[in-house]
Amino acid sequence: MKPRSSFQIQKSVIFALVLREARARFGERRMGAVWTLVEPICHLLIFTLLFSLIRGRTVAGVEYPVFVLVGMAPFLLYRNTALRLMDSLRENRSLFAYKQIKPLDTYVARVLVETCISAAVYSILVFGFAWFGFDMAVSNPLQWLTTLAIGLLFAFGLGMILALVTHALPSIKPVIRMAFFPLYFISGVLVPASYLPQAMMPLLLLNPFLHLVELIRAEVLPHYTPVDGVSEMYVITLTVILLFIALGSYRARRLHLISTKNG
Repeated sequence: MKPRSSFQIQKSVIFALVLREARARFGERRMGAVWTLVEPICHLLIFTLLFSLIRGRTVAGVEYPVFVLVGMAPFLLYRNTALRLMDSLRENRSLFAYKQIKPLDTYVARVLVETCISAAVYSILVFGFAWFGFDMAVSNPLQWLTTLAIGLLFAFGLGMILALVTHALPSIKPVIRMAFFPLYFISGVLVPASYLPQAMMPLLLLNPFLHLVELIRAEVLPHYTPVDGVSEMYVITLTVILLFIALGSYRARRLHLISTKNG
């Protein structure tokens, strides 16, 4: 048998983990595949109905369902990525008996699976919206993809930090999950950031998800103007710092992650 390089082994490991993750998400639970599509549709229907009753059918010059979808899809991707990475150690612990598989491999596999699922769901919703006559064109596609990638890297770093923290303190997992609920509202997913309390804006702008959602909307919707203070450089800087801390902490504790049963 021809010996394989380290890169080939790594590629095979991640590919196998991706298949395992996809099967776990869809193969054993039939509702898993359905829920990935039903969740954003439920969000859209409920909040579109509420907003239409309160303020009308348009916001920032576009139909409200389009406005929500553009911000909601990336936020759900980032939230799900961070939370899935947080649970990765516990759900894949039996695999660490194989020396080729490391916790970082499971993180990468989960990010790939979550990204593919979100891309598929978003594509289905976009085609559905276009079928009903909504304008789903992207104003600046290259910048849009770049911002999405930066946000995914941020979610990757955040997920690794959460995995390390909850490995040491498993009891705080419910608190972390609950923390994403208020983030959903203060990140400008449902309304423009300009509708949020202006007196609290300096504090709200510390939230990187608010920057990401505003930037993504500005790159998709041609006439949308982000709130003052939104900066892509802020997100990039925070992402680099977060990845540095996450990867450094992981390297320092990688053997402890495999040898203990916390998380």
